[in-house]
Amino acid sequence: MPRRNKLDLYATIKFPLTTKSTMNKTEDNNTLLFIVDVKASKHQIKQAVKNLYDIVVAKVNNTLIRPDGQKTNVLWLPSDYDAQDVANKLGSSKLSLAS
Repeated sequence: MPRRNKLDLYATIKFPLTTKSTMNKTEDNNTLLFIVDVKASKHQIKQAVKNLYDIVVAKVNNTLIRPDGQKTNVLWLPSDYDAQDVANKLGSSKLSLAS
């Protein structure tokens, strides 16, 4: 049986989800939401975010696979990180990662 190819960092994390409701969750719960590859595990997601964005993640929750087939994940940040500042930083660097 052939081995499954490992996902690289850029294939694991597709983009941060930045809607009004996710920004409210970011402020209230110190969390970030990302669209990730459907095959990515919690450990792969945690390592990819750590390596790509230099963010320490306390916990990863697999939330749901949306009707369009994309998987969303909630990343809980430690209390010493401000998720709002991180989200603002990601918003400005989102375009450079997508290209």
